[in-house]
Amino acid sequence: MRLAGVGYRSVVEQIAKDRGAQGGSLKAMIASLAGMGVPQEVVDAFDEARAVGNGAVHDGLAYSAAEIADLAELIEETVLALYVQPTQRATMAAARAARRAALKQSSP
Repeated sequence: MRLAGVGYRSVVEQIAKDRGAQGGSLKAMIASLAGMGVPQEVVDAFDEARAVGNGAVHDGLAYSAAEIADLAELIEETVLALYVQPTQRATMAAARAARRAALKQSSP
């Protein structure tokens, strides 16, 4: 479970970097996400993952399977909100636009 906690912290760090977060520490990077339009609940979930990972690696904290599973769910929900859903929405918007354009082209 300690390794999983560290792994989820690493995932948060990579997502923060991918989103362009700035700061000298992961805590600062996570905090900067709030000013970039990332919902506060996502920022809070990321900070929780950071704290769990730090506790596991630096303090030797052993979290329960349920605690790690909860963290995994937080990360999964965040990935859906930040990456999957925007892509799905863009795909659907493009399909609607294409349908409208096709109708205009076929109308006399």
